[in-house]
Amino acid sequence: MKKFVALFYYQFLMSCRVPESIFFTIVLSPILFVIFGFAFHINADYAEFFLPGIIGSMVCSDALYAVGPVIKKYYSQNIIKYFQGYPVKMLYLFGGFIVARIIFVLFSMLLLMAVSYSIFDFSPSYGAFLRYVLGIILIFTIYSLIGLSISFWGLRDNKDQGIIGLYYMLSIFLSDAFFVLTKANAFFDIIGYAFPLRSVLDFMRGNPIGLLYSLGWVLVLVLVFVKILKKIKFIR
Repeated sequence: MKKFVALFYYQFLMSCRVPESIFFTIVLSPILFVIFGFAFHINADYAEFFLPGIIGSMVCSDALYAVGPVIKKYYSQNIIKYFQGYPVKMLYLFGGFIVARIIFVLFSMLLLMAVSYSIFDFSPSYGAFLRYVLGIILIFTIYSLIGLSISFWGLRDNKDQGIIGLYYMLSIFLSDAFFVLTKANAFFDIIGYAFPLRSVLDFMRGNPIGLLYSLGWVLVLVLVFVKILKKIKFIR
């Protein structure tokens, strides 16, 4: 346990020393919340819908771009082989990295809640707060697995980058993150559930069925990633 805590502390400090990481994970989301809030004329009622969406989009982005591509880079540059010489388990190394990212995301969520209360006069209930935290864990888990699967699929080239970017944009707009696009067209409503973010946001907004769908996504994506991982020949 001490080794894991030490590795987490190291990963956390490394993330704090990267200005881009702090800006995109912590600072950018509250700024976008304010901009979109005034652009869409958000009031307290709409903020109840909008806040989970901005949290979900932020976590989705961090999971897709900060996990899969990073671990792919570790593999392509043979850093994994270097890690294998460490006197700690590989699981602790990656676990510390992921926990550090989740801490950043949770801090950003608190800033978003502060903006929501101070500017748009909406403060989530205790139950909603717990749903937000669980939703963050679900989104980070699901989209980390998606990012890993896409990155390892494009392991020998960079074809995964364009796919990740396209998948992120479709996830945001077809999951009703900012506005209810899926109700404008029946096709959008059906295809929206092809993106896990839709189910998690349903849960974060108070629909318990969304939690069941989200857990189903976790199970399916774990199986998919394990299957992809078995086909990868790691460099020794």
